[in-house]
Amino acid sequence: MMNTKQMIKENNRLQDAMKPDNLSYYQDMVVYIRSSSVEESKGEELLLEIAQHLLDAQAKGKTAEEVFGSDPESYCKELVEQLPKMKGLNRLQYHLMIPWIALTWFFFVQALVGFITTWTGGPVERMTQVRISTLVLIAGGSYVLIHALMRWMKNDTFQPDEARRKINVRSMGIYMAITVLILIAGVWLGRLLPVLMIAPWISLVLFLVGIAGTKFLFSSK
Repeated sequence: MMNTKQMIKENNRLQDAMKPDNLSYYQDMVVYIRSSSVEESKGEELLLEIAQHLLDAQAKGKTAEEVFGSDPESYCKELVEQLPKMKGLNRLQYHLMIPWIALTWFFFVQALVGFITTWTGGPVERMTQVRISTLVLIAGGSYVLIHALMRWMKNDTFQPDEARRKINVRSMGIYMAITVLILIAGVWLGRLLPVLMIAPWISLVLFLVGIAGTKFLFSSK
């Protein structure tokens, strides 16, 4: 039995054999199912079944629309409702992954800038200052923006071109509003929360711990 990584790899291989129209239809289904809060392995199993079914039908001269119908959104919604949702540790991992990765790469940049400043004789003390408000904003802001983007992708998936343009304009407005709110929150929190002194080598260690944790906690099995 294939694990999740193997299923994703096999899925990509099957997509290479699809005709352009069938591929476009199927990729919309992929976006919809993967952006839903279903258990990852079950979602990938479903996508593989759909891909194999589509290729069998394609070999007989049928199109994706003939196989799955003219309303793929309702079809996918019905399938998703039958799949188990993420629970317990998997759900916790799902919510922690984005802030974890965002903070991991923040400490990489912090370490890199700190070492360069040290080597060039710049103001090292200033480069070691990290506001707790900055960490909160990076973690919270990345979570909100990425999940807003995923929701937009899911809602946008099966829309006609004209409707997609309207959704895109509305989504841009929402993202701008979220960004402004995050900046305002940053200014407010910056006045309340203290500043940490984190040396470049500590930032590097935190980055390495973050990378190790990413592979251990969030990599597909």
